[in-house]
Amino acid sequence: MTEEDRLRVETLGPLRAYTGEREVVLGPPKQQAVFAVLALSNSILVTRNDLVDHLWGVTPPATAAGSIHTYVSGLRRALAGAGESLASSATGYSMRLAPDQLDVRVVERLTAQARSDRARRPDAALCAYDEALARWRPGPALAGTPGPFADGYRAWAADLRLRLLTERAELLLDLGRPVGLADELRAHVDAHPYDERLRALLMTALSRSGRTADALAQYQDLRRVLADDLGIDPSAELRELNSSILTRNGRLATAAAVAPAAPVAPATATAPAATPAQLPHGVGVFVGRADPIAQVRAVACGASDGSGSGSGYGEGGGDSGDSGRTAPAIMMVVGVGGVGKTALAVHCAHLLADHYPDGQLYLDLCGFSPKQPARSSADSLHHLLTSLHVTDVPADHEQRAALWRSIVRDKRMLIVLDNADCAEQVEELLPGAGPSFTLVTSRSRLSRLAVRYSARRVVLGPFDDEESVQLLSASIGQDRVGAELPAARRLAELCDRLPLALRIASEQVSAGVPAPIADLAADLEDVQHRLDGLSIPDDELSSVRGVLSWSYARLDASSARAFRALGLLPGAPVRAEAAAALLDLPVPETLAALRNLAAQHLVECVGNGFRMHELTRLYAGELHDEGESAAWRREALARLLRWYVGALTLPPSDPGAWRARTWDDVAPLVRTAQRIGCHAEAAQLVGLLFERCYGSGRVKDWIELLQLGLRSCELELDRMTRDLLLGQLSQACSRLAQDRLDHVDVTVGHLRNAVAAASSTGNGRLEGLALFGLAKVRAASGTRPALVRELAFDALARLEGAGAQEAAQVAAFLRAPAAVPSTDPDP
Repeated sequence: MTEEDRLRVETLGPLRAYTGEREVVLGPPKQQAVFAVLALSNSILVTRNDLVDHLWGVTPPATAAGSIHTYVSGLRRALAGAGESLASSATGYSMRLAPDQLDVRVVERLTAQARSDRARRPDAALCAYDEALARWRPGPALAGTPGPFADGYRAWAADLRLRLLTERAELLLDLGRPVGLADELRAHVDAHPYDERLRALLMTALSRSGRTADALAQYQDLRRVLADDLGIDPSAELRELNSSILTRNGRLATAAAVAPAAPVAPATATAPAATPAQLPHGVGVFVGRADPIAQVRAVACGASDGSGSGSGYGEGGGDSGDSGRTAPAIMMVVGVGGVGKTALAVHCAHLLADHYPDGQLYLDLCGFSPKQPARSSADSLHHLLTSLHVTDVPADHEQRAALWRSIVRDKRMLIVLDNADCAEQVEELLPGAGPSFTLVTSRSRLSRLAVRYSARRVVLGPFDDEESVQLLSASIGQDRVGAELPAARRLAELCDRLPLALRIASEQVSAGVPAPIADLAADLEDVQHRLDGLSIPDDELSSVRGVLSWSYARLDASSARAFRALGLLPGAPVRAEAAAALLDLPVPETLAALRNLAAQHLVECVGNGFRMHELTRLYAGELHDEGESAAWRREALARLLRWYVGALTLPPSDPGAWRARTWDDVAPLVRTAQRIGCHAEAAQLVGLLFERCYGSGRVKDWIELLQLGLRSCELELDRMTRDLLLGQLSQACSRLAQDRLDHVDVTVGHLRNAVAAASSTGNGRLEGLALFGLAKVRAASGTRPALVRELAFDALARLEGAGAQEAAQVAAFLRAPAAVPSTDPDP
């Protein structure tokens, strides 16, 4: 591909993409919105959930995930001839563009060049500003592109353009070139009537051009607009500029000295004062999390160097001293309670502290606290302002927020907002502009922050096997873990690889007289008491049950009921339709509740279903008695099992048909059915799985499942289904012995039971099939020929007596030389 054919993307106006002179047709508006998100995301992976947020906001349609797949497929076709490919992974997509392929990247490079040259080569800086501003096309950025991401980018790009216009105007005034500048600025003042910095530039340009009366008129116009619309006066700096023009002072205050006025009551700050350094102590030995740390650092570095990358739109550009970034970087660390969000945030903050010389602020928002209510925004603002040594904090809430934004605007600070309950609790604490970096942790997804402010999100899940063992080794001791590595791995599994649970388990093993790791693992095998074992006495903060209870307490009634009901199920994923049967609700209502649980990280989305982690499921199971009776729970589970039976009877092409993906989806359902007395449904469920089980290669698991089904048949006195399962058991046992000779004894035992059961019912066909299975097993294992022939002849007699067509198979077996072993060993 030639240089001329490379993809070029324009976003500072209507979204356009070109290869050479040919425009790429990007498709319908929503598909264009997907392209815009990927192109502007700095080659960073964008998850499907984030794409849904960026296109639809907090209320996406049920078809959103499927639509995203359709739009990406459409973009692949559109870009096929452009030499560009969309990279995809299990969780999302990314697009790699060189900096010169995207107009906003070019603007950021030119901006950095202009700021660097401004002091030493002002004429070169002026050319760079002109070239950057020329990149804007008529109309708003991403004009016509829908979605919250595009809305946010439009505002960001408009602010960036205004920033460049004001910096260029300041440079022209510094160079003594005011002529013509006033007319250029007037149109921008009309578009931004409250911007005092822009108005100050216009007043200065008019005054230096000899148009003093026009300059004074601009001040009076601004004073009237601010009083009528906002009820405030111009800032002290602007009043000083007006006074200097009135007295014809030769030293006019330039616009560079004028910062936007905050509509606040007078407040004073104590100076000089210590730089805040409020980060708490970390967790000691920090293990794992390499990818999340890299993601946080990537966004933070964009903030600390003054570039726009932290906003999600820009990359590079700007010297490190630029305090005028219009979109401070925001990073969200979200996940279930106990997964290590605070530990990661504090660890990253300590790593990044040197990049933020104006201080590091830490505030626990108590969103999920057992001891105190969530902090209000007013209280949080008071804490932040006093941390910056403000001694006269305004009583008015809006004035308090405005003062906070004004103070932090020109500072390079790292702000950690820990344990947020919701986006509304955080919004007013975010800096309005400047090079600061904000790190937010929450159990909620905080989609509103992603939608409105293009905040990045990293979702923490449990540790993997290696990280879990590393944490146990760091806490218990590498030698002890190495000596009991299998027990340590099992302990990690029982802890769901949840960092909090692993740390509690480590303390249990290490406290007092050191105990073998295997002993604790054995204790935790008891699901009835596992949560009891994962808690430290008299320490509510060190309890898996306690941590989960705080999340449960935040749920609305519908979601809480769904959470309790899901605790009745085994750990397999459940589809929304199945959950609707469990809850006896319409699918849309059920889906809304499940999505709310997923937003709180109490369930996770797995393909087309939702799944609870084991510790969460155990906690939900403890809540059975809250709100529903035992009779309701039994009927709910019976509805669920009937749904599965009905879904299995549908043809595979039917969208309602259910197909288990793993054995773990099936056996737990059958056990659950038996536990609550739904034996008819359990037996039906096993019988309907014949085709899948027969071709699965998991014969031993199939036999176990059939035994469960036969137990239900006995309890239900269902002879018809029992006969069906006995026939399937005979086939399963025959296959097992042929595939695995080391299972002969087990298989013979199963087949003998099948023979006895069939004989007791007088079912000659089933008895013959079981005897034939025994004959084949004995032949495969090398049993003496006389016994093999005897079993085969008995099978033939039963099958012929029952008129069964399988008799021909037995006759063929007896005629085949291979049916009789060449040796005749003892049985």
